[in-house]
Amino acid sequence: MKLKIGTRGSKLALYQANLVKERLTAQCSGKNAKDEGIDIEIIAIKTSGDKILNASLSSFGGKGLFVKEIEESLFSGEIDIAVHSLKDVPQLVPDGLTLGAVLKRDDPRDCVILSAKPKKSLENYSGNFAGLLKKSAIVGTSSLRRRSLMARLRDDFIFEPLRGNIDTRIEKLKKGFFDAIVLSSSGLIRLDLENNIGVYLDPVKFIPQCGQGAIAIEHRTGREDMKEKIAPLNDQETYAAVFAERACIRELNCGCASPVGAYAYVKNDVLRIKGFVSNVQGEYLEGDFEGKKDDYESAGKSLALKLISKGAFEILSKNNS
Repeated sequence: MKLKIGTRGSKLALYQANLVKERLTAQCSGKNAKDEGIDIEIIAIKTSGDKILNASLSSFGGKGLFVKEIEESLFSGEIDIAVHSLKDVPQLVPDGLTLGAVLKRDDPRDCVILSAKPKKSLENYSGNFAGLLKKSAIVGTSSLRRRSLMARLRDDFIFEPLRGNIDTRIEKLKKGFFDAIVLSSSGLIRLDLENNIGVYLDPVKFIPQCGQGAIAIEHRTGREDMKEKIAPLNDQETYAAVFAERACIRELNCGCASPVGAYAYVKNDVLRIKGFVSNVQGEYLEGDFEGKKDDYESAGKSLALKLISKGAFEILSKNNS
């Protein structure tokens, strides 16, 4: 069987696609002798998001820019499945496509890389790391969510946009453009770059982006062969958690120009989810909810409705004013 995987062309995206390739190959190799095996090809596709390096993505259409061309290749039949960082996938998937599997989630946390190594060890650091940075420190991030959460730690931070692949971002830090940068831990860990991490940020306090740390597989609706092929790669607890997060953000209907986040996890078959909304004026509202693992969509929606009842829409509306 010939199978084509579509992905972005970055080092991280190719790592993720190869991970899926390895697992699919291993899965097929254990079948009976009549099985002819599987021939997998990875096709790198340059997306609109990869071409926009000097501007905010929200001004051009948001995170969907990292999947648009890949999804078009799914529709055309150029590829059979697409592998995405789930955080890059908009909450509304186009009709005719479906997210069929989500791999077991890697580290969902954000982290901070510091330009100067602190005098004290940061291993298992539990204090307010913001105190390690000088007054009016320059923090590199283009994420409105990260800016909002960092500003709650200290009000004198100066935020500067930071785009490009992980290596590019770290290199800019080393060249002195920033005092610190904020990134997703999972990407650094996947590329064996975790030794650069200064501080891991608690996901219950510094709430991650919806789907952060998860790898998703997308295919055309009706491709039962693909659905069956990728089903063993799906991690049910991860799937429940990230789709609860997606349901929450979808219900808030806040678009890509708002600082929002959601984080869910399953423990003893109970799904716990926490989320927040904010705005560029610094108003902030958070909430949490517990529900059954199998009712993940309901749990995510319930959290959103809880936030809305407390004034989430009023806070979010100011992002467009």
